[in-house]
Amino acid sequence: MTRLPHHVQRRWVRLGLLALSVAVSLSLGWRLLTAGHLSDDEQLVSWAGLFVSLAALVVSLVPLFPPLEQPRDSAQVADGLAVTVRAQWEEEVTARNLRSPHVIPLAWTATARPVAAPPEETHGGTVDARVLRLSLNGRLEGGFDQAARRLAEGYRQVPSGRLVVLGEPGSGKTVLAAMLNLGLLAEREPGAPVPVLLTLSTWDPVSESLRDWIARTLGTAYYGGRTEKPELLLSGSRLLLILDGLDEMPEAARRSAVRMINESCGEGTGVVLTCRSAEYQDVIEGGSPVLRRAPVVEISPVPTADALAYLSDVSWPAGVDWEPVHEHLRTHPDSPAAVALTTPLSLTLTRTVYSRCGLDPGELLRFDSSHAVEDHLLDHVITAAYAPPPGGAAQQDAEVWRREAKQADVYLTYLATYLHRHRERDLAWWLMSRRLLSRLAGYALGIGVGLAAAFTVMALGRLPGADDYLDYTRGTPVLIGLGVALLTMITWYAAPDRPPGRLSLRRQGSLGRIRTGFATGLKLTAILVVPIAAAVAVVVAFSAGLSEANSVEYLMVLAAVGGAVLAVGLALAVHAWLDAPPEHSTKASPSGLLRQDRTSSLTGALAAGAVLGCSAGPLWILGYSAAFIEFSSMTYGAVAPSSAGFIGARFGTAYDSIAAGAFVTLLPAAAFALVVLLTRAWPRFVVLRLVLAAQGKLPWRLIRFLSDARDRQLLRQFAGTYQFRHIRLQERLAARSPAPDRAPGPDARSVRRRRIMGVAAATVMVAGVLGVHRASFGDSAATFMNTGDIAGMAFSSSEPHVLITVSGKGAVRYWDTRTSKELDHRGTKIPELSDDDFVVTVSENGLVAGLDSDDGYDLRKISWNARKWRETSQVQEGWMRDDLPVGVSSGGRYILYAPASWQEGAGSSVVRVDRGTGAMREIPVGSYAFTQSDWAVSDNGEWLATSEGRSVVIFDEEGRKAASVVVGYGHAGAVALNADGTVLASHADGATRIRDLRSLRGG
Repeated sequence: MTRLPHHVQRRWVRLGLLALSVAVSLSLGWRLLTAGHLSDDEQLVSWAGLFVSLAALVVSLVPLFPPLEQPRDSAQVADGLAVTVRAQWEEEVTARNLRSPHVIPLAWTATARPVAAPPEETHGGTVDARVLRLSLNGRLEGGFDQAARRLAEGYRQVPSGRLVVLGEPGSGKTVLAAMLNLGLLAEREPGAPVPVLLTLSTWDPVSESLRDWIARTLGTAYYGGRTEKPELLLSGSRLLLILDGLDEMPEAARRSAVRMINESCGEGTGVVLTCRSAEYQDVIEGGSPVLRRAPVVEISPVPTADALAYLSDVSWPAGVDWEPVHEHLRTHPDSPAAVALTTPLSLTLTRTVYSRCGLDPGELLRFDSSHAVEDHLLDHVITAAYAPPPGGAAQQDAEVWRREAKQADVYLTYLATYLHRHRERDLAWWLMSRRLLSRLAGYALGIGVGLAAAFTVMALGRLPGADDYLDYTRGTPVLIGLGVALLTMITWYAAPDRPPGRLSLRRQGSLGRIRTGFATGLKLTAILVVPIAAAVAVVVAFSAGLSEANSVEYLMVLAAVGGAVLAVGLALAVHAWLDAPPEHSTKASPSGLLRQDRTSSLTGALAAGAVLGCSAGPLWILGYSAAFIEFSSMTYGAVAPSSAGFIGARFGTAYDSIAAGAFVTLLPAAAFALVVLLTRAWPRFVVLRLVLAAQGKLPWRLIRFLSDARDRQLLRQFAGTYQFRHIRLQERLAARSPAPDRAPGPDARSVRRRRIMGVAAATVMVAGVLGVHRASFGDSAATFMNTGDIAGMAFSSSEPHVLITVSGKGAVRYWDTRTSKELDHRGTKIPELSDDDFVVTVSENGLVAGLDSDDGYDLRKISWNARKWRETSQVQEGWMRDDLPVGVSSGGRYILYAPASWQEGAGSSVVRVDRGTGAMREIPVGSYAFTQSDWAVSDNGEWLATSEGRSVVIFDEEGRKAASVVVGYGHAGAVALNADGTVLASHADGATRIRDLRSLRGG
């Protein structure tokens, strides 16, 4: 087994120790959260120490992640790229069957067209005042590898390293370029420029410079979409550019392309340019400069003797008679058939069609033009590609392959039309979604994902404890669905055309990638959060007024959102860390790029979602808690009572059930992972594939179909893209789908559609803002008091504006609800209640508690005067064994009991007992009767209140639900009603809120 170097072993040991330290620190932090024996000051000190320790740990990790060292030696990068490019083209030559049986003889001569640079410029020297002229004539024949080497030797004789190759359509320009590429790679010396064959049809010289286009193309094909190393190769003049297909660019862009090539490629950069003869002459005569220092050669037609020799080497099926055609070609060398068969394209098409389709080659003599002959061959090449070889299939299989050929013809025609409309040859799968999907696709996808999210939330609502997070009365599933839908739509339209990526894990440069990802997360969330926060502030100001309670509530929510923003930054930092620049080039193929992007997309999205799911809840709580503690400090001094325990209580509330984990962790993680995933190319391609397959335009497994078409010689692979085997095939298929006449008034419809989209987006945004306001701020908060965690509370019967609270540890405090200030009655202390006891209500001189006894629960009053407490006195004893007292009015007149049927799962009422008359009344409250929650009853007996999850529900004495208000982000705790039931005090999140109920219940 190979041993790791010592420095690598030491590095991994250090990383392991640091990981162990992180785990221990987090464990200690959790212990601090759950510890109940520490005082508030001790908990604050412990928390501060924990954060300081974690910060020191992060600082100590920095040296283990050195910055990314940019490669300085471009020669080494060039050598790696050369190996990759050669392997790719060796595979492509084999796939195209260019080595069997031998190459079609190709000859070229110096062109007679006035398109070449002056001879003295192409050579750069004179002898005895005579210009040295290059011998530009040549011929290739025999085996492919030998022909490629001879071609490379001939190119090296050009001193400038620049060459223009012209030819008629189908004359073999691209094959010649591929042979030159492989020949130069085979003889390349270490550190020499790398020949790279690029298709010019993807370059727009108006919007992108030549250098940027080359870097982007090579980066996508070989470096996972990163352009650092291609730019290094360009800066070091380590590339030899073989630019194929100037004629395939839009006519208006050709002159700019030649001019930019001259300007961008210095003396040390070799350039080979291919183009159709007539088109290149038009470019030069149209005002473009010639390619500087570049001789121009033109490929000659294949002689009739060579064409006959090539066709004679084929083993034709029985019954295929070529003798009449051969005789015609010898005697009529200028006939349409003879002219058509002077190009390598027509010869290879003829061999394919007549060796598979069982047609009579004599039909070639009936056409009146060479173009018609080529069209005839192109019309049958797809059928020939799917036909079995002679004797290779039984007759009964004919229906199967003919059906496959017909379906392939439909698919390839659609793809050819798509490429023709975009004036391209390269079929890049990652560009197809934006071009082929409807502009409404993002809206449809957002609606679908939003509905799925809403139904998922509703399904999660069946989990135990889900009621604490899911409020159907306020449309929580709808709000979540709207939010997910909006994020999906924004992501879909904000991140189109991203090239495929590649998963790369590198320690070098980690800090830079993390910093970039974190900054990106902050910027993106700020774009969404800032407008919504401002809109919510306006809504709060105009709907409920800028009271102290609303202002504090808004700032606390804003601080919590700030914690969530940090979580998004951390998630995107991890996502960026996984997107490291690759160390080496890799061989490109469409299926390979798809697999790489799928792996990178899923890994990055899952990692980002996991980080967000694990950090969003804690950071939200810490942000909310920090604002709460700061508000408490400003109100009560440096440390408010119970403020330190507030954080632990919030964590306990947020993660106390399966539903809590789903809503706080899994749901945000899944939503964020989906949003991150939609920024990548692979999921968009999946959406496109499913849509077009459902419409019957493309197959379900598109990449597999394209790979099969390549194996059948219908397509060819060009780095990470597919192309039709020749532009003539693409043009012929595209000609079958002429553009229909435009319907009148498309501009007006387009404007209306955009207006509808804008109105829909604005509606979703406004609904989201109103929903956030309604879900976050309730209905009519009036007063906010930092009471800390309490066990019970009640309004004073003598001073209606005074609220009395008692904590589980027995601390009694008095509050002025008008000013949110604590009155000067601190210090009263009563014995702590046991775990089986519970506070029912509180009064000025004591509290009423349910105390566990052998005969059931007794209602007993614990009294105090000034700062002393007295023994308990009995209020009501033994109200049946299993009946539970749950509430007493502030004046003590009414008592609420939970009947024994609660424990048996039957009944749906609470019992109100009038202590003065002994009258009993059952009040039907439905399913709320089964909740073990706090209850309150007004002193006039007309109104009841109970806590339910994050809300408090108000009932009248008939059991009708009068109102429901959200009281916080954690569980609602103790509740109290004033004498006439018009004011509600509700406790949640360590604070108490006072609300006027008259506006909510209509009086």
